[in-house]
Amino acid sequence: MPYTTKVNVPEGFTDLGENLKMPEMHHMDSEENEQEERVHYPSLYFDNAESLKDLPKEGTATIHFKKVMEKTTTTEINGKSETRHCVELQINGIKAGESTESKESEPDDEDAIDKGLEAASETNQDND
Repeated sequence: MPYTTKVNVPEGFTDLGENLKMPEMHHMDSEENEQEERVHYPSLYFDNAESLKDLPKEGTATIHFKKVMEKTTTTEINGKSETRHCVELQINGIKAGESTESKESEPDDEDAIDKGLEAASETNQDND
C-alpha cells in the first residue's frame, strides 16, 4: 500500500516519507478533517525472490544495490513548478538485520558460550 500514516524510522535511517497534500473538503465534519497525516513511501518490488520468504514482517536490513537509472524532472502546472527526483535501484543482495517483531529473545553466541562456561565451572566445583 503506497499511502500510509507516518512511520517512526529508526535513528540513523533516512525517512523517505513524502507528505501528501489532501484537498480541502468543506462538507466533511470535524472528526474526518482531523485524520492522521497521509504519507507516501517508495517501495521495492521483488519478483521470483524465493530467498526472501523468511524475512520478518518488519525490521531492518542492509541492501547492496546498483543505481541503474536516475533523473530529475521539473513540471509547471498553473504557474507552480514541481521538481521530482526518481531513482531505480538494482537490488543485488539483502542482509536481514534486527527484527522489530515481538518474539522471545534468543541467546546469541556469546551468551551461549558464557552459560556453557558457567555450567562447566559449577560442575567442576561440585566434583571437588
